[in-house]
Amino acid sequence: MATTLCLSFRMKQPKILFLVVIALLPLIFVSCGLFGGASVSGGWAGTAFRDGIIYAGSRDGRVVAINSSTQSQSWNYTTTPATAIYTTPIVDGDLVYVGTYNGQVLALNTTARSQDLSFPQKRYGEWEWDCPIENARSNAIVADMVMSEDALYVASSNGRVYSLNKVTGDENWNREDIPVLAEKLWTSPVIQGDTLYVGTFDGHIYALSLETGELSDWSFESEAGFASSPVISDGIIYVGSFDRYLYAIEIGGAEPEWRFPQEKPADNWFWASPVVRGGVVYAGCLDGKFYAINATTGEETWSYMTRDQENKPSPIVSSPVLTGDLLIVTNESGVVYVFDLTVEIGNEAVPLKTISIGAAVKSSFCAYDGFVYIRGENNSVYVVDIDEGEVSWKVSLSIEE
Repeated sequence: MATTLCLSFRMKQPKILFLVVIALLPLIFVSCGLFGGASVSGGWAGTAFRDGIIYAGSRDGRVVAINSSTQSQSWNYTTTPATAIYTTPIVDGDLVYVGTYNGQVLALNTTARSQDLSFPQKRYGEWEWDCPIENARSNAIVADMVMSEDALYVASSNGRVYSLNKVTGDENWNREDIPVLAEKLWTSPVIQGDTLYVGTFDGHIYALSLETGELSDWSFESEAGFASSPVISDGIIYVGSFDRYLYAIEIGGAEPEWRFPQEKPADNWFWASPVVRGGVVYAGCLDGKFYAINATTGEETWSYMTRDQENKPSPIVSSPVLTGDLLIVTNESGVVYVFDLTVEIGNEAVPLKTISIGAAVKSSFCAYDGFVYIRGENNSVYVVDIDEGEVSWKVSLSIEE
């Protein structure tokens, strides 16, 4: 049994809030994906970029590869049965991995072509894996998967984390020994050394052995559930909570190092994972505000309120991205902010550039070599040229006729 270390402060209201979130989120996800024959109206799968190819999951249950040179689809692969994809693809060598809402993990060849129904579906993938369904719990894969040198780690809606051999798809851990960590797991785990750390909506952080999946002697518990996926830097876990604070928790510690804001809570949740660089934590909030926080003290360094096209605050759902000395932030209304971290920033930051893609954004995005690759909620991928400060081109993820 793992020893549980508890926060010294207890708050009953966030616990009730967690129960409300658990009740509402399935409605959100079902309305956004193909489930039981329902039509799709959205999806939060992000983008990945490798060797000139952009990979994204589409709202109608397909994995699409876009050639950045030709600015068109290179190939697309339809899941069977067609089901929503909420996970961001992981590209490793000649394979691209995706998790689906019906509990499958697919490993697809990066050189696949548009699906030819005259050939078996296996022709386009090395393997596929089905998440076990136990006690009638959903086996949906909603959280992004993470990868080590040899394995793929999958957080499932049945409350368990699975370790898969990334070449064969075989399970590395004894299935009977895998602990149930929560009612559902909808946040991504994070790897630090030989340990996997998992945050839960009911306020726990667990540490599991990468080799065996066994729980370690340390865990962390808060009365308020954790909203974001955890991020680790220099032995500190940074994670957003449903009590509207961002926490810094030392691995092995009994209480948080700090919580932000230091006085009253923010106006909404820190839903997106922060990023850490140079002793600064960069975090977006659903109240539309973006913060730079001293990683040691938890004090605010600077902040910036993001807005929509009508100048109203717009929620930040996507995690920020660091590329070189630039920090990229996108809010839900699709406005992209570029901050130059080499410039002295006062209490109120001023972005280097502000670019609107003209579509809502809820998914993660990536940046490479001066371009930002964003999947809009209108089922299109947008390529933003940072130097030019504009959308360079876009391509639809719909099936090309």
